Amino acid sequence: MAENKVRTKLRKSRLTIDDKYMGPEPIFQPGETLEAEKREGMWTKSAHWYNYFYKAKDYVPTVLQFAEEVYGYDKDQIKTLKKLKDWELTFRLGKIAKIHYRGYEYTPAEFERWSGILKETYDEAVVAIEEIEDKVASKPIVTIQDRQRAKILETIMEDWDAVVDGWLEGDFSGTIDAYKLFKTYGLKGSTLNMFKNMVANEYQPVKDAYDNTCDQAVEAFSHIKRSNLKKMMTAMETIFEDLDKLKVANKAARIPRIKKPKASDVQVKNLKYKVEDIDAKLMSINPVMIPGKDVLFVYNTKTRKLTQYNTNSTKGFEVSGTTIKNICEKSRITTLRKPEDILPLILSKTIKQIDKQVWDNITTKVSEPNGRINADCILLRVL
Repeated sequence: MAENKVRTKLRKSRLTIDDKYMGPEPIFQPGETLEAEKREGMWTKSAHWYNYFYKAKDYVPTVLQFAEEVYGYDKDQIKTLKKLKDWELTFRLGKIAKIHYRGYEYTPAEFERWSGILKETYDEAVVAIEEIEDKVASKPIVTIQDRQRAKILETIMEDWDAVVDGWLEGDFSGTIDAYKLFKTYGLKGSTLNMFKNMVANEYQPVKDAYDNTCDQAVEAFSHIKRSNLKKMMTAMETIFEDLDKLKVANKAARIPRIKKPKASDVQVKNLKYKVEDIDAKLMSINPVMIPGKDVLFVYNTKTRKLTQYNTNSTKGFEVSGTTIKNICEKSRITTLRKPEDILPLILSKTIKQIDKQVWDNITTKVSEPNGRINADCILLRVL
């Protein structure tokens, strides 16, 4: 058992070929890029990383966020930008926006240049909307319901019409296996209820005549024996039963939709934290490093509380608003009496060394944290 745990741990930390040659995702700390000598090279290397790992659609949420937060585009303008195809929206701005949210600091001149590109992209979206509206106006609209109804008429309705034609010719032995035919023709979704309503329109007058509850129905079916009316009803009731079984089977076979995790920069969009504390000589890491990690250290400069968040989720940490999600019972929080002695250890030691040199020697009360981050919190480190 111990050997399996070791093997699992080694496999988890094993680098793929892509990771080995492309390196980890580029993340920059405040002040790292603006005055760097090889600033352009840092951007180019980051762009190569995203060009290798990302597709056009992966940039879409970030570009829209960039337009809204940096350039103040309103909801209507964002809605207009969404009308573009993924590659049209992101091919010039995708890497620019993504690298910005990974901590790379642009100059005012660069922001001005990106503003021009965004304006050109927006103008293209406006033109695209006008073209779409012109095409829609000139093209007859065929709804999904119209397509489904047409498919029913071309498939199972022909089998059902053969049964009804038999009744008109005096043959009341005909029937159909609705369950099998729906599977054969690949009919799905609302086609089930559509066909059921079509058959129900035939069923109700026959039942009224059989039960003598409608004079018009009795007169209309007066030429058919009561026993044959019963056969007609039985054939249709069998169809209803098949359709109910099919509905249950479809529901059981439906694969639940797996919620796709949000991009890390989208997750931390509303996270409130302290970028730097000069008195404590501490600076926060870029918060986009938190999603997906297993251990996070946070220090509250106001209350002097040190928090170690742990997770056993395969997805790692997730961030929602100002809260760290997926934390487990191993997470802990305590008040530091001498933070100047403890914090350097948190920033430099391994997790085992921190357990031994810090947590094993803590004399203050240790409790379980709630996962909330506020404006007094320094994001110390992730592992």
